[in-house]
Amino acid sequence: MSAGEQLDDWGSSVGRAISVVTVRGVAVRIHPTMLLLVPWVFWHWGGRSAEPLEGTLFGLFLLLAVFVSVAGHELAHAVVAHRFGLAVRDVVLLPIGGLTRIEQGPLPPRREAAIALAGPVLNLGIALALLPVVSVVLALYEVTSLADVARLLTGTSVGSLLILTMASNVLLALFNLIPAFPMDGGRLLRAWLSALSERARATRISLVTGYLVALVTLPLGLWLREPTLPLAGLFLAGAALLEQRTLQLERVLQRLPVGQFAVWDGGGIDPEQPLSHALQGGPRDVAVVRDGTVVGMLWRENILRLAHVAHLMRVADAMDHGFAAVSPETSVYEAHRRMLASGHPAVPVVDAGNRYRGIFTSDRLAHVYRYVQASRRPAGRWLTVVRALGFLGR
Repeated sequence: MSAGEQLDDWGSSVGRAISVVTVRGVAVRIHPTMLLLVPWVFWHWGGRSAEPLEGTLFGLFLLLAVFVSVAGHELAHAVVAHRFGLAVRDVVLLPIGGLTRIEQGPLPPRREAAIALAGPVLNLGIALALLPVVSVVLALYEVTSLADVARLLTGTSVGSLLILTMASNVLLALFNLIPAFPMDGGRLLRAWLSALSERARATRISLVTGYLVALVTLPLGLWLREPTLPLAGLFLAGAALLEQRTLQLERVLQRLPVGQFAVWDGGGIDPEQPLSHALQGGPRDVAVVRDGTVVGMLWRENILRLAHVAHLMRVADAMDHGFAAVSPETSVYEAHRRMLASGHPAVPVVDAGNRYRGIFTSDRLAHVYRYVQASRRPAGRWLTVVRALGFLGR
């Protein structure tokens, strides 16, 4: 499932996770609570098998295969989010699945849907890739009925491992498509509803489905004596609560004018100045200003790329003419939305005559989040417990 990162301190709830690998700049981490699965493997596979050692090894290999699939699911979210210009903090694997901590922002419905679909599509792709191999296995074992499949799955053969891996990928895709936050299906539901109505209303409806699913899984897990279901229900309820807080935060950001948080930054930089002047005070995103009027943007990434020849170039040679600007009265929420749409981490703030009034950057956005959340009440005790277990990333 994909999860948003609100640039506040709740992200520390999974801060104890251990980094195991980095894929395309995204760290994949394992939370310490994953150790809870080890005794379960010994009990479920080792204790119930005629050959305890063989059963335990089978269980460990199956666990590894499942969590490689989960990691792939989360990395698929990360890759698509990167393509849309969103920052991805990391991927965290938990006993009940995984989450991708992605920069929070008011995404257009199609982009949110694309990010949400990426994970389930990858799992279905893995299942389809394994289908020919599983078909050969079924033919070799002369499996002709569901009863034969059930008997095969009670063993610890390579064929059983392949069948269970394929089935787990199908179940992983279907489970994540449940229309409840923070599942991918909940985000798809919000994206669809956002195209028909306002985003706030779409989020509220999706939150209700999240609470309802959580309400069902808690007693269902107790009735079936399946401990993972109450944990999943607790996760869904807590994540829905945090999503509700996100909605409240967005409402606050819609009332805050971006001009209140823009910085002057020396009044920008003149297009005729040497590019090397942009390096003074450290490379950063800078508005290009001629006679008080914004004529372009100089992006930090371009400054760094051209730093070795900066003394030979003018600012005008490296600036971007196709920039998006906002007025001082524009809300912080709308300014952030335009930043995401443009794929750049800053927007110049201009008045009606396109005269420079400051610049609003991702660093200032983080400051706004901290400013707003400083006045918010801390989470309840039960939510603190859930965070301590590492079950929340949103």
